[in-house]
Amino acid sequence: MFLPQDRKSILQGIGLDTWVEQEEILDHPARIKLVAGGERAGKSFLGALSIISKLDEFEDGDIVWLVARDYERTRAEWNYLTDILHRLGFLIKQTKRIDPGSMTIACGSSENPGTFQIKTKSAQDHRSLAMEAPRMIVACEASQIDHESFLRLRGRIAEKRGFLFLEGTFEMSLGWYPSQWESWQFYNAEDDAISFSLPSWTNKVVYPGGRNDPEILSLERLHSDDWFNERVAGKPAPPSGLVHNMFDSTQHVSQDAEYIMEEPVHLWVDPGYSQVTKSAYAVMAVQIIGDQVRIIDEIYEREKITEEIVEICTMRPWWKDVQHGVIDIAAHNIGESRPVDTWLEAGGLYMQSERVGILDGIERFNTFLKENPATKQPNLIINPKCKGIISELGGCSNPFDDQIHVYTWRTDRDGNIVGREPRDSFNHGIKATTYGLVVNFGYARATGSQKLITVNRW
Repeated sequence: MFLPQDRKSILQGIGLDTWVEQEEILDHPARIKLVAGGERAGKSFLGALSIISKLDEFEDGDIVWLVARDYERTRAEWNYLTDILHRLGFLIKQTKRIDPGSMTIACGSSENPGTFQIKTKSAQDHRSLAMEAPRMIVACEASQIDHESFLRLRGRIAEKRGFLFLEGTFEMSLGWYPSQWESWQFYNAEDDAISFSLPSWTNKVVYPGGRNDPEILSLERLHSDDWFNERVAGKPAPPSGLVHNMFDSTQHVSQDAEYIMEEPVHLWVDPGYSQVTKSAYAVMAVQIIGDQVRIIDEIYEREKITEEIVEICTMRPWWKDVQHGVIDIAAHNIGESRPVDTWLEAGGLYMQSERVGILDGIERFNTFLKENPATKQPNLIINPKCKGIISELGGCSNPFDDQIHVYTWRTDRDGNIVGREPRDSFNHGIKATTYGLVVNFGYARATGSQKLITVNRW
């Protein structure tokens, strides 16, 4: 059978070659590996090789997963595996589609033959990441999946003490991926995990000159240091201008923020008025349990009027428990049909408003990102399905265009923060939450007398 020590010569025999940096990663004994690669660094090829390198460890009936945010993002690894396993003579059969796809691979020996399966999985459907106990999982473009999916994948390999291989490019160095990369930079024995950087220039096929290849040097001249470090060198470069830089998706995004029946639900609303920027209409469904604020759900939509948003809310299971509402004060002044009136007429919900200073609101929000010393839990947690506000805080890509957009301070051309004024964009879920926190808890410091009005259902 295929032995790891023979890997390089066997691959060379079928016309494939590996380079030193790839071999170092493949040869490390850690069960969990995270590879942050530059563009064209060969991450997908390496992901396929990580499975090939374990062929001698697979047993009859074993399962291997290729997982990505969606099925299409498993295609490169799938194609490499199809080609390599076919050349090696191990590929028995495969599906024509990858959404989902599966292939059957020979394993064992001539005396004790067997087969195992490689299956594609989409992280968008958490139900697909259950039931089975894979021997190995390769997460393709792992930086694009959410923290909850990562935790599910880690849990799936526990039963068989399997392997987890995570590969991807940093996305503004936000979220759980760079955090794990940092914590595993030196072999972590407790997690049996290690992280690597795989710079673009290690791919000598594309960049024969290595670090000093003319194309690499050109990219370095043309782009910022942060862009070059992330997209080429495979090193994190977190943005310096985040308004809420205390946010940590590993701490503040939690399944504990689930709807609890018969507990009061608060709706905190930012209507998102602009037709030019197509900003979001954001509704945060919130429960306050003890001292902890829990965002249990959100409505985060574009180009919908208030009547449509209210209708969506009335279809949610928590609607029957809605007792309080807070809305942007500007909702009292927009056009002939004011959002605040529509919420009352269509939803039977009075909406409270208070003028909130930008910096005071930011400070109040940040106090809720802190850990409560008594409970050792953050004062604010968010359900993983609330992609809108999580994206604004830097925990995932934006649900509208799949790009990274975060709430930041204004900066100059060189990325230096200018003054203390944030950009008024990608902040609608944050603003809605800020209004609710101020109305319900006041400011973080005294700002004069405040009279809060009780909010009731119609």
